[in-house]
Amino acid sequence: MCNYIIRPRQNHADAATDAAIKTLFAASARKLLANNAAARINFAKIALRQVLAHPGIATGPLHLVTITPARCAHPINDGGPGTRQTKATRRQLSPAAVFDVTALQQIARQGMGEIPFLGMVEAALFLKWGPDGWSFTDWISWHCHLLTWGKTEGELSAQLEPLRRRHHSMRARVSPVHIKPVPQADVTRQLLYILKAPQKFSRVGRFSKVGPTGRTKMVGAPGLRIKKDDLRTGQRIRMLDVIGERRLDQLLFGNNAGTALARSIRLEARRFASSRRGRFACVTDNEAE
Repeated sequence: MCNYIIRPRQNHADAATDAAIKTLFAASARKLLANNAAARINFAKIALRQVLAHPGIATGPLHLVTITPARCAHPINDGGPGTRQTKATRRQLSPAAVFDVTALQQIARQGMGEIPFLGMVEAALFLKWGPDGWSFTDWISWHCHLLTWGKTEGELSAQLEPLRRRHHSMRARVSPVHIKPVPQADVTRQLLYILKAPQKFSRVGRFSKVGPTGRTKMVGAPGLRIKKDDLRTGQRIRMLDVIGERRLDQLLFGNNAGTALARSIRLEARRFASSRRGRFACVTDNEAE
């Protein structure tokens, strides 16, 4: 990936800005930059240790809440004529790249009321699709995943009903809130899912699949649906510019008892990143890559 970004071939359609390229190197791990793989790994290790030791999470019940308000989706605006570097600069200055993630965090906190959670903001790439439907440009849906504890699914749903009424998602008649129970045995996997870097891009359309008999059949009810696929290299490059110099400790947030947990994770991550051990871990992770 680093070689592709630093020395792109002539026929490569996308190139990242110099600022985005710097976020991949070892020094950027010490700044907890979200684009940096070593920073993600170290941050996840620290968060996982603290989450598993938290008494509220150990007691449960636990749920994964995903909040996807359409008002937090914005265009990338890197289409049209221009060189690769011109398009990269457009991305860096686009509404998607300059979006203030604290607006999304505030929506989540208001919607959850006094329910404690630990949350992380993430970006999702939608191809040619925006909040109003088909689009000439690609969009980024800024959303968040929350690990909640202490409330049943019914109590969570009742608390989040006003948020459902106020907002809509990237698809009409689809709720901007999704709630999923999390068994204690599945906490590690779900937390790593919350803390991961963007891995998928989304397309909206009328998709079909081949069934066991070899015949093509629709997936679910007729109509538009979202299909997710792994990000390709060029799309990952575009995401680098959108995420930019955002830090992991800025994307992590909490509510009620989760606020103290998020603060503790941030402090330990910052200490680790500034320590000699943290610098060594970052360098070896990048060398191994």
